[in-house]
Amino acid sequence: MDSTVMWGFILIGAGALVAGIVGIALPPGERLGAFLTLVIGAGVGVAALAVGTRNVDSQSDGETAFLVASALGFIAVAASAAVLWMRAGRSTLSSDQAAQAPEPRG
Repeated sequence: MDSTVMWGFILIGAGALVAGIVGIALPPGERLGAFLTLVIGAGVGVAALAVGTRNVDSQSDGETAFLVASALGFIAVAASAAVLWMRAGRSTLSSDQAAQAPEPRG
């Protein structure tokens, strides 16, 4: 296996690892979002691969396109996982504040 392809697969695996770790760390009600980070990464990667291999004549150019598409997919997974993590933190903070707020007197 060419090292370019190997690095592409490493990035794909790393994206799955990031999504899995975030999914485990999230509360049970919010774990579906971690799966959706994989969907986002796969969508970006497939679209980038389709664009990158449109007029490719050599195997080397195809392997480079695969590596770039894998890197873009990984970046999409990492970015969407970061957004999910921040959103989960804010919702946890909001629910903690609501639990500590005094009840209105009426």
